[in-house]
Amino acid sequence: MIDGTNLPYARTTVSTDRSKEEINKLLKKFGCRGIQWTWLDDKEILRFIHEFEFKGVKKALTFEMNIPDIGRYTGQGYGKRFVRNNEQAFRIAFYIIKAKLTAVETGVETFEEVFLSKILYKLSDGQSGKIGDIVLDQVIETKPIDLLSA
Repeated sequence: MIDGTNLPYARTTVSTDRSKEEINKLLKKFGCRGIQWTWLDDKEILRFIHEFEFKGVKKALTFEMNIPDIGRYTGQGYGKRFVRNNEQAFRIAFYIIKAKLTAVETGVETFEEVFLSKILYKLSDGQSGKIGDIVLDQVIETKPIDLLSA
């Protein structure tokens, strides 16, 4: 858990439930369905399905996004404790999603491009993961292109 004291929305009064409702509303506006909130191993995970057409074929992709794990200090002296700040975490998640969807709405990127790293994918060996994790594993093992020597 990271200390959210100096991050945006540290003192938000917007409830976690309201942020979730606003996230659900944003996703539905862009045609998402199957919106699911899951707690797994002390982390909140958002999953949703988005359908699109590619080369005349309708496809449905599942996306998975982790909600930030943010905390704050409460109390004073010996009573000072570090506790989870879900209100802040969900507010940050809302604005991250809103920014991504604004990019879609303005034509900067497609829905699939903006959430590409969050697409859930099943590999031929049966393992599954997010595209971002799979690609990052491969990128780490490659030699970077030196743009300055070209």
